[in-house]
Amino acid sequence: MKKIVLLLIVLSVSLTYGQKKKKKVTEAKAPAGALAKTGDASVVFDKKKDLFLVVAKDSMLLTKSRSDFNPTNMKIAPVKVKANTFYCVTWNETQKSDTKLKKEVATVTESQIWNPMTKTLMIGNTQKAVDVTEIEFLDRLKTASQTVYKKRSEGYLFSLLPNGDFSLSNKSATTKYAYNEKSARYEPVKKK
Repeated sequence: MKKIVLLLIVLSVSLTYGQKKKKKVTEAKAPAGALAKTGDASVVFDKKKDLFLVVAKDSMLLTKSRSDFNPTNMKIAPVKVKANTFYCVTWNETQKSDTKLKKEVATVTESQIWNPMTKTLMIGNTQKAVDVTEIEFLDRLKTASQTVYKKRSEGYLFSLLPNGDFSLSNKSATTKYAYNEKSARYEPVKKK
């Protein structure tokens, strides 16, 4: 009888100990906070995953939400041109596409200059550098092949100058832009 009681006590203790729920350890996701910040300007995601520039409680839409959108190296720089203060927002993004014979990795650099007083986009530039890895067949029967590596550039290289001007350049030409206060926009500088 003592053995049965002892066995029941051991069995009940083991069952109650085994039924305790273990606390789940969940990773805390980062809140939809600022990706970049300088002074009173910051870049944030909203609930719909749209990207906004927020300056003193005013917001400007930088880009709409896309399923594959994942910006990196987000930077904000205040641009002072005479009596005006603009904000230059720059970010990078990697886009990949794979097929059986071709693999492309594109590095996209987006640069935008915004006027927070009028909430307007002064200039927007997209530059893309694509690395292509491709398999080329050497005969019609596809028995011999070689791997070919190529680089391709699209768009213009954006360079912000210290005085608030900027330049756009590619392999063949460079164009410098300066802010015109009369028209309230950037215009190409005429060469003398």
